[in-house]
Amino acid sequence: MELLKRSMLSEGAGRVKLRFVRGGRGSMRTIKFLVVFLVLPGAAMAALTNAERKSQFERAMASIIAATTPTVFGFVRDTLIKDYVACKPNKGQAVELISASYFRSCEHEDASATGERSLEACQLRYGKPCALLAVNEEIVAEGELTARDMPRLHYAGKYDLSQIPIIRRVTRQRPDVQNYDKAMEPKAMAIHPWGKLFISAGDASLKDAQASALAKCNSDPTRNGRDGGCFVYAVNNDVIIGERHMQPK
Repeated sequence: MELLKRSMLSEGAGRVKLRFVRGGRGSMRTIKFLVVFLVLPGAAMAALTNAERKSQFERAMASIIAATTPTVFGFVRDTLIKDYVACKPNKGQAVELISASYFRSCEHEDASATGERSLEACQLRYGKPCALLAVNEEIVAEGELTARDMPRLHYAGKYDLSQIPIIRRVTRQRPDVQNYDKAMEPKAMAIHPWGKLFISAGDASLKDAQASALAKCNSDPTRNGRDGGCFVYAVNNDVIIGERHMQPK
């Protein structure tokens, strides 16, 4: 087993110490670290501006990224942090540790659901369980950074609204999503890691329904091709998200 240790001291009031362990062949990679911030007097904390608090968070995130995924550095790391900070809350930052691939998920209506949805989005995007770094401007991992396999990405059964991953409340409440199980067949639903759902129903064939739902999803102008392609979520009322089809089956 390979043991790597790093210790990094940030500027100003915060201090970040990190150490991580990489398991041997066949094991799931687990990153262990400790993040410590020196306690400031109440008056000093009150005197910090939002910009100063944000700066402390950015330094902490930069230190963790440097220690856990050292291949992500320089401009790439700085841009990753900048884009996450610019992301509207509620937001989460996750990472697929094996490939050092990061994914942020933004604009969730509830902070308590953001971490789970960010992990689901990251796993859907990269096809492997991810670890959660942050929710909003808080580092949430304590003691170790461990990938979590999200069960809704493996659901295989009849259409069940509660089993759809990532999506926000506004999407869950759409009439076509609420009533998808009653829609005319052949039909299909496509999903993107952003939590976007697209439906096609009453097509000439099941393959046509899948192609239509995927085409709508992949041509979504609000996304403009960012963060990869879409996946078939359901064919008729059968959920097949675990098969990760990006083309009609």
